[in-house]
Amino acid sequence: MDELEFRKRLYANPNTPDQELLDAAQNNPDYQKILDETQELEADVNQLLSSVTAPQGLRDQLLNIPTQAEPEAATTVFPNRAAANSSYFQYYAIAAILLLAVGVTFSLMFNSGPSSAEIAFGNEVIQHLYVDEVEINAITAGTDSSILAMPVINQAMADSGTRLVNVDFLQGIPVRMAKPCPVLPAYQSAHLVIQGSQGAVSIIVVNNSPVSLEYTIRDDRFEGVVVPMGEGNMILLGESDENLDQYKDLFSEGVDWVI
Repeated sequence: MDELEFRKRLYANPNTPDQELLDAAQNNPDYQKILDETQELEADVNQLLSSVTAPQGLRDQLLNIPTQAEPEAATTVFPNRAAANSSYFQYYAIAAILLLAVGVTFSLMFNSGPSSAEIAFGNEVIQHLYVDEVEINAITAGTDSSILAMPVINQAMADSGTRLVNVDFLQGIPVRMAKPCPVLPAYQSAHLVIQGSQGAVSIIVVNNSPVSLEYTIRDDRFEGVVVPMGEGNMILLGESDENLDQYKDLFSEGVDWVI
């Protein structure tokens, strides 16, 4: 089943997909993501529409719209102004409801924040930092001042399906750690740690991106940002008072995907 057919069948009945759709989603992470986002959007739309109270009398006005044209009279009769205004009101009411529904849908689709799956992914990444907490603490405290050679960095990047376009942007940025990163067992990834102004800054690149938009993540200690990039995504995390913007710009332009 290709993606177009999957979407058409899912959109026709998002709340109760048939077993074939469920099997396709289970075997394909991209289809599962489409299924989750579609059902989440459907739930948001239904919740929002159920919370809207129609103005008093609107229901009666809509129900009074004629379902078929009146038989034509032998002579032309011009409607009076009151009848014309009533008819226009009925059609404008329908148009207003349609515009509201379209507006709600577009608002939820294009202005929504991260999905529950994306939030869970961000939490998984933050928890992974505590697996490497000993190394991160040593770099932040200054007790680990080692600088890795480029072959070590390139090997870690290659294992995740990425490469550095050039190394010029790393001049003056000490790379203290570079190794494969099992933050998501289903995807290849690499974890670099550089020396930031406030301590260790982690740059994690993950291929086959499970996210669709940029969003921030944080806990009591660390703060970061998840950035979709071509074939994958990049996560930057540092101490809560670290300025990550400069590193985001540098690595966004310096990392290429070779999957």
